[in-house]
Amino acid sequence: MSDFFSESVIERIMQSLAFALGQSSFLATNPLAPGQMLQEKKRKLIAAVSTFFGLEAPATQMLLSKDTYAEWAFVVAQALREQETICVTFHTSGSTGTPRPYVFTIRDIEAELHSLAPHFAGRRRIISVMPVHHVFGFVFALMLPRCLGIPSIHKPPLPTADFFATLESGDLVLAFPIFWKSFLNMNRSDVPPNVHGVSSAAPCPPEIIERLTGETYQRPLLGRMTEIYGATEFGAIGIRTACHGPYTLLDHWDRAPFHLPGTEGGAHWGIRRVYGPAEPLPDDTIWEDERHFMTLRRKDHAVQVGGFNVYPLQVAETLKEFHAVQDCAVRLMRPDEGSRLKAYVVLKRNFSPTPQLVGEMRQWLATRLSPPAIPKSFCFGEGLPYTPSGKAADWNISEHADKHRA
Repeated sequence: MSDFFSESVIERIMQSLAFALGQSSFLATNPLAPGQMLQEKKRKLIAAVSTFFGLEAPATQMLLSKDTYAEWAFVVAQALREQETICVTFHTSGSTGTPRPYVFTIRDIEAELHSLAPHFAGRRRIISVMPVHHVFGFVFALMLPRCLGIPSIHKPPLPTADFFATLESGDLVLAFPIFWKSFLNMNRSDVPPNVHGVSSAAPCPPEIIERLTGETYQRPLLGRMTEIYGATEFGAIGIRTACHGPYTLLDHWDRAPFHLPGTEGGAHWGIRRVYGPAEPLPDDTIWEDERHFMTLRRKDHAVQVGGFNVYPLQVAETLKEFHAVQDCAVRLMRPDEGSRLKAYVVLKRNFSPTPQLVGEMRQWLATRLSPPAIPKSFCFGEGLPYTPSGKAADWNISEHADKHRA
């Protein structure tokens, strides 16, 4: 265990969980220390830490009496040394309900690292804006630097002046598509040469990558962009450096046939580890050969907001439970409108979209949805928008006098 989880690594994971639970602004350097938290919030963080590392009751109880992350890291390290098998648990974003847990063994993580490391040989440092309690940040920002023998620096998820001042030639920057869009829009002239990027958590629009790498822009900001295709339940699956090309299946995966339960059709192509069963991919996929594939669309109808999966249909069902809502539709904003969800709401009789009602609705949603899943824009009307053929239609925020934006 000591070779895999140092106390400093454990401490970073716990602080990442604390940020996720709102123990400090994401722009802060450090979250609140356990001793500064209200008892209820401290217990929630202990529960998250215990779940992530698979701690048993004695270690969990010991954390209650400790007030610093260093003390917590010591307790967790001691507990892990006594465990026969060490696993870590990652959760889906849980944007519209209970997050789904997925357990990874150390063997799973090491196999992924051995596949990824050759693709990033020669990088001098890793600069990450990814939370390390999620699988992508955990592997790339914590484990991969150790595998490559290089330092890792964590920065807040905004391309601020301080972020750009940190960059050096030879850096590998880990981020998600919205960050890269902001990085591009900053139009900085002081980005050092030979900085490479990695994008994951959602498909990055090709036009952003092309401008970042200079294919459709006078001055390249990045020497290379690598896209990682993956999912919480699998980790990294495929990799590519050409944004219009296929993904290459990483070496710790093989293409394998599988049968959908309850169907009589033929086999479908999925993936499997050497020591595991075949599983379906989270997206509809076209395979060019055994190692190369293109993704089409998500099977679960998720969309990406701020690097998290959110489910507009489930958000709409939640919104319909609000006492004043008769019907509603939820969609991802168009690029010209923003990058969050928008909602079109039909209120029940005797209700009108006053600031007070909208504020009450937002507070109600905040108790049921995570921040990425809460619509940023609310439009109101007497009926949902439909096409002449009766299909659900999109709506323009500007045409509905929308005055209720977050």
